[in-house]
Amino acid sequence: MANLSDKIRVSIDDLEDMLGVFGLPDFISKAEARFVRQTAEVAKTVCENPKVQVVFVSGPTSSGKTTFTDRLVSELQARGKRAIRLSLDDYYNLEALNYDDEGRPDFESVNTLDMRLARMDLARLVSGDEVVTPTFDFMTRTRVESDKPALSIGKDGVVVVEGLHGLCDETTGAFEKERYVGVFIMPYASVMSDRRLLDSDDLRMLRRIVRDVRHRGAHALTTIDYWPMIQNSEQDYYRDYLTKADFHVNSFLAYEPLVIAALAKRDIEEALAAYDQGILAPSVFMERSNMKKDFANIEKAVAKARMLHAWLDMIPHAKETFVPKTSILNEFLCL
Repeated sequence: MANLSDKIRVSIDDLEDMLGVFGLPDFISKAEARFVRQTAEVAKTVCENPKVQVVFVSGPTSSGKTTFTDRLVSELQARGKRAIRLSLDDYYNLEALNYDDEGRPDFESVNTLDMRLARMDLARLVSGDEVVTPTFDFMTRTRVESDKPALSIGKDGVVVVEGLHGLCDETTGAFEKERYVGVFIMPYASVMSDRRLLDSDDLRMLRRIVRDVRHRGAHALTTIDYWPMIQNSEQDYYRDYLTKADFHVNSFLAYEPLVIAALAKRDIEEALAAYDQGILAPSVFMERSNMKKDFANIEKAVAKARMLHAWLDMIPHAKETFVPKTSILNEFLCL
């Protein structure tokens, strides 16, 4: 059973102190090294246990699951282990959706995944077969024809399964515990001023805003308006998945507020300006709403956006060009 690892607390003063010419590179290097050590620890455990065939990586949205999984696969391969990544995101099936009281479609539930196909593909992979997995396009929110090469782990390889529901019973239930390792990844941190300014949930929202604007065609108010659905859905599985995991990987990088805050602030400013001018585009997440609304609660989202903007205005900024090419933050940036 995993427990949340030590919470990282960073103050505004810490961030300002590290903006010196020599301070920031060292600050970044230490934060990145901490993440690498966590990845190496998981890889070491897998390689020391020859019965392990699968690593299940789970965690809430905007935790860095994809980048962590890619890094873990590379680390396993560097240690002589054949390893591949299987993304549950590619098994989305959005034909039947549930909705909350304000008409938000539930894209977070395990019921939005074709778990039957995912289980079949995973079973074939651990049996040594070659499998061509599906592909889901998040811009169009549809499954598209896959042009991926066939995957295979051969006799003694490992499948690293990543996704929001990577540790659900539907995926882990077919395996005895000795045959898999569970990882729960989530940023666990606070940014402090005179009081707590941003907590882990806020930090994930900022990551999600930045990613959605750059990769999913959604402006900042769209993400903020949809966030209550994400929070409610996470409550249904968060504790269970953490309990089933062997490791908690804290994906927060101590320098990330310097970069993410600046980008999210700009994204929020642009969305608020469009709102004030009456030209705000409808929420892409509400296109499938059962209430036929452009937003679930735009007034509440705008109020939250203005509050976030005021908080972000207190955080010093650094250019995203400082982010190393191998950093987990590139999952949310467009670099």
